[in-house]
Amino acid sequence: MTAAATAPDDLFTVWVDGSAAGRSRVRGRPSSGAVGEVRFAFYGRISTEGYQDPVSSRRWQFEIAEFLIHGHGRIGVEFFDVGYSRSLSWHDRPAAAQLLAEALRPDRRFDAVVIGEYERAFAGRQALQVLPYLQAQG
Repeated sequence: MTAAATAPDDLFTVWVDGSAAGRSRVRGRPSSGAVGEVRFAFYGRISTEGYQDPVSSRRWQFEIAEFLIHGHGRIGVEFFDVGYSRSLSWHDRPAAAQLLAEALRPDRRFDAVVIGEYERAFAGRQALQVLPYLQAQG
């Protein structure tokens, strides 16, 4: 087999494999789970409680997030905003702001963030602001 045939075909797998190998460079406590297990924070959001059921919306977003990280780690903490528009900055949404604040802490409970539905989390170019911020925190 060639190297190309055995290489992962997605950037997420490349990142997780590299992240697990370089765990000493990541801020925060080492994972309490298996060696190489990434501790994920889940972020989800719904804008209007009157038109959406927070329980079922959180559940399907969480299930997608779990599917995305299957075999790479576990979700250990979650942040879920109810009643806040995605057009608001992350600093103006309570749960998102808590996630960003915890990312700064050396004892944070996660190594990475997983989002089940991109369009629930970001509007416009927000991802271009949030992702570099999180990356800078390790």
